[in-house]
Amino acid sequence: MQKLKVGDTVQVTSGEERAQKSNRGKIIEIDKTKGRVRVEGLRMVKRHVGKGKDRANPEGGIVEKTGSIQLSNVSLVCPKCDKATRVGVRTEGEKKKRFCKECEATID
Repeated sequence: MQKLKVGDTVQVTSGEERAQKSNRGKIIEIDKTKGRVRVEGLRMVKRHVGKGKDRANPEGGIVEKTGSIQLSNVSLVCPKCDKATRVGVRTEGEKKKRFCKECEATID
């Protein structure tokens, strides 16, 4: 079972983004093959777009969008204890459930 999912709130634990004041955000996209994750509001990068290549910006120019962060540099924030924590998996009946290793609360 995957321990991080799209829509989870995560906190950056190491790297350049850790030093920022707001180092928490929701996961937008997960790339399993590269082991990277896009977090909303973090790792903003600028891309130069030519004319007519982007429907949202037909004039072209500089577009700012989210970059990716290594999957091992983020950890899940428990909704109950509001701390960055490790995630465990336990089976309840036929289903697998994720839980917080700090407070033992079920995440989903």
